[in-house]
Amino acid sequence: MAHARGTGYPRRMRILFIMGAAAVCASGCMPPQMPSDKLTDSAYGIVEAARFGRMDIILSSVEPSKQEAYESAHSEWGNNIRILDIEYGGSRITGADKAVVMMTIEWQRLDESSLRSSRIKQTWSLAGGSGWRIADEVVSAGDTELLKSPDKSPDKSPDATKPADAKPSHDAKARDAAAPKL
Repeated sequence: MAHARGTGYPRRMRILFIMGAAAVCASGCMPPQMPSDKLTDSAYGIVEAARFGRMDIILSSVEPSKQEAYESAHSEWGNNIRILDIEYGGSRITGADKAVVMMTIEWQRLDESSLRSSRIKQTWSLAGGSGWRIADEVVSAGDTELLKSPDKSPDKSPDATKPADAKPSHDAKARDAAAPKL
């Protein structure tokens, strides 16, 4: 006795079951995330956290021994300095556990209307099971006042320490040497 309508039902169920099982098995065969992908994800996370003023999230991505210096260098962010935009500028792995991340930051002092721009070069290190972490940071181009130098007191302006007849230096080596470091 032949069933007119019901004969295809069990066959369709088997096909759907086999296709579902194949999809589950194929998802288990995905390759692990590469270190460069993890670095990019971490850097984008820093950019997003900085856009929303989440220094707590950023500090969790800084090497523990450098967190206090990092926090001090960024202490004016959100107080005297308003971050307007941060752009991820790319990353490059330079060794088995070292990498460089570039970011461009548009910002302004709250008591000024001038738009300033700084290019930040961050050195990251791969710390075992805890992933990529910021090890060092310098202003590589643009306005160096974005990061507070460890030896600069908060009530001293950089212009007060310059002689009145001093001319701005356009020498790249001098600028890089004067750039604040962690």
